Amino acid sequence: MASKTHILNRAPGMAGQLLLNLRDASKHEDRAAFRWNMQRMGRELGSALAQSWPMAKATCTTPLGTATEDIPAHQPAMACILRAAMPLHHGVLDVWDRADSAFVSAYRKHHDAGFDIEIEYLGAPAMEGSALVLVDPMLATGASLQAAYDALCETGVPASVHVLAAIASQEGLANAQKWLPDGTSFILGGVDSNLNEHGYIVPGLGDAGDLAFGPKTRA
Repeated sequence: MASKTHILNRAPGMAGQLLLNLRDASKHEDRAAFRWNMQRMGRELGSALAQSWPMAKATCTTPLGTATEDIPAHQPAMACILRAAMPLHHGVLDVWDRADSAFVSAYRKHHDAGFDIEIEYLGAPAMEGSALVLVDPMLATGASLQAAYDALCETGVPASVHVLAAIASQEGLANAQKWLPDGTSFILGGVDSNLNEHGYIVPGLGDAGDLAFGPKTRA
């Protein structure tokens, strides 16, 4: 089964405005504003995920009778790839407020030949049979998504996989479509054309973790 890809800024909506807010280097000194706009993007991505989610009927009693509504038939497990994904994850949870959460620390360990992805921490419920949603603001090379997925599968194999990202590169999207299971769905704020020699998305927005929380020591 082929993967499904939905790119928000290719249709009318707020994704383009939010991406401009996040990309604008003249505003990058305001970390609170960057986190807030990334959180808002998470709400957009989470709402788009809900539009294609299996639904079921649920009934409640109101002061004047009963009401029946369509609600998600099951809840996903939202995997936050630390640290950069925290504001985006927060926004997704504003929509999916009953979802479980998993946390994976994946970082680039730089060396002379480039970098490797290292996993230092995993805190997650059992993934066996779950609907796993990987939340990461920048899908650059796809390597961190692959490493996070492999780490999460140590607790069991999910029944379905979904990727939410603010920006992807064309190369990273192609890699993730190849590396992640068949049928993985991708909901992206936008897709940029290039990666630079350091593996960062161009034009992108820079380092999402540093912009949200400040610079870190490079390993």
